[in-house]
Amino acid sequence: MKLWHIISLLVTSALLTGCGKDVRIDVPEGPRPIKFTTGETAITRAFKPDDPTVLFTVGNKASVFATRVQDDIPANIMTNRELHCDEVTAPATPGDPYTGVWNYDNVVYWQDTGHYYFTSVFPKNDNATIDNSTYNLGFSYSAGTNTDIMVARAYRDASVSQDPVNLEFKHITAAVRFLFGKSSSSDADQYALTSFQLENIVATGNFSLLTRITNPASDPITSSTWSNSGYTTTLAGWTAQTIGDRITITHPSDPDNPDGYTPMGWYYMVPQTLNASCRVRFSVVYNDGEPVETVLNFYGAVDQTSEAGIAWEPNHVYNYFITLTQSGLELTVQAVPWDQVNVTTDDVIFM
Repeated sequence: MKLWHIISLLVTSALLTGCGKDVRIDVPEGPRPIKFTTGETAITRAFKPDDPTVLFTVGNKASVFATRVQDDIPANIMTNRELHCDEVTAPATPGDPYTGVWNYDNVVYWQDTGHYYFTSVFPKNDNATIDNSTYNLGFSYSAGTNTDIMVARAYRDASVSQDPVNLEFKHITAAVRFLFGKSSSSDADQYALTSFQLENIVATGNFSLLTRITNPASDPITSSTWSNSGYTTTLAGWTAQTIGDRITITHPSDPDNPDGYTPMGWYYMVPQTLNASCRVRFSVVYNDGEPVETVLNFYGAVDQTSEAGIAWEPNHVYNYFITLTQSGLELTVQAVPWDQVNVTTDDVIFM
């Protein structure tokens, strides 16, 4: 009995002594979920090339694909999974990037090893697929939807990093707009648009891009990623129904600055080689007179580098400057990378 009391006291003393110390218990770290984030760069702009908030808006959705390759054996772990934007952080200083956090349902976890390839399409495209034999992302596109499409690719070696995957989106369409101006600065010379349409344009195409690549920068998006049937049609038909619907044409104080012109929207086009019959048809009234129609062929219009414009390339904006005079008009074109566009215009919906 005495021995039992001694043992009991020793155990109690040990427990009381242990209570005064921090006891470290090592718990193995579990699997880490695959997470995504996007950081805005100069090329992540959407429905209007100058508007960074379209991509970075809570509630936006994108498609995401993911493949893990281990010992040359591929396994699709995400197939057109829906990503939804749940958080946006605006820049603290103008000019700094926006950032976004994108989540998805039925979370997938990293494995400790393996080569992971990620591809995303914004906005979400239910028809996008990846061919398991060629590893190419593919879908069709119609310029009549008036929607810009962006694609991001990323690679990760799971044994090196399992941090959130950054999706850097790039435009795959060409943005085209027509800018009207009058040569006269006098208020006595008034011009207004009464109709506008584009003719003989390839409106539909098929996009195909290699996805299983470790360095997306080594495989840029070019016209070769597009194919089309060559079928042409008329786009962007618009007619003023009333006098109040007419669009006043302004005088640009700086002929090289798009801000001073009257814009006719952004048109998101299938990249293509232009044909000799590509043209814009529009009508203008001068000082409230009768509308006068003009058909202007813009194939081969010389750009700011003195080169004839015969193609629309992906991730470029093409500005066609049309300057009206009482005796006629002048046409010039500027083709610039998307990240050099910083002007604001209203959207014009395709019809």
